[in-house]
Amino acid sequence: MVVRKRQIIAAALVLALGSAVFINWYYNRPSVKNANTRPSVEEVENTGGNLGDAKLVNSSGVSESAAASGKSGDYFASAKLRRSSAHDEAAEILNKVIKDSSSDPATVKEAADALKALSNAVKLEGDIESLIKAKTGSECVAIINNGTVEVIVAKGTLNDTVILQIKEIVLKQTGFSAENITIVELSS
Repeated sequence: MVVRKRQIIAAALVLALGSAVFINWYYNRPSVKNANTRPSVEEVENTGGNLGDAKLVNSSGVSESAAASGKSGDYFASAKLRRSSAHDEAAEILNKVIKDSSSDPATVKEAADALKALSNAVKLEGDIESLIKAKTGSECVAIINNGTVEVIVAKGTLNDTVILQIKEIVLKQTGFSAENITIVELSS
C-alpha cells in the first residue's frame, strides 16, 4: 500500500512537471499571444529536407525600425524570464522528490534523471542562443522540448544564409535531426 502510494505521488509529480514544461512551451510561442487575434509570426517551412534546402517565408528584405526592435527586445526578455521561472519551478519540484525521505529509490532515480535532462536542456538553450547571437548579431530565444528545437529570431533577421547558420548551430549543439528544428521570425 505504501509503495503504491509513493508511485502515485511520483506519477503525479512527473505529470505536474510535464504539464509545467508544456505550458511554458505553449505560452512562449509568439503565435499564442491572444486567442482573439490571428497568429503574429511567420514560420519557415519545415519539410525535413537537407540543411541547405531551407526556405525563407518572408523574403521582402524590409529592415525593422527602431520601435519594432524595442518591442522584439521586450519579447525576448520576457520570454527568457518566463522560461527561466518555469525551469526553476520544475527543478524545485524535482529536488523536493529527490530530497523526500519517503520517496522510493526508483522515484528518486527518475527525478534525478529528469533533473539532469532539464539541466542539459537549459545549458543547450543558452549555448544555442549565445552562438546564434554571435553569428547573426540578432537576439533570439531557443526552446528545447521533447526532442525538438524552436528558435525565435527578431524581425528582419532571416535570410537563406542566417537560416543555414542557425540550423548548423542547432544540429551541432543538439544532434537532433533537421526536421526537428523550427525557425520562427517575429512579425512585429
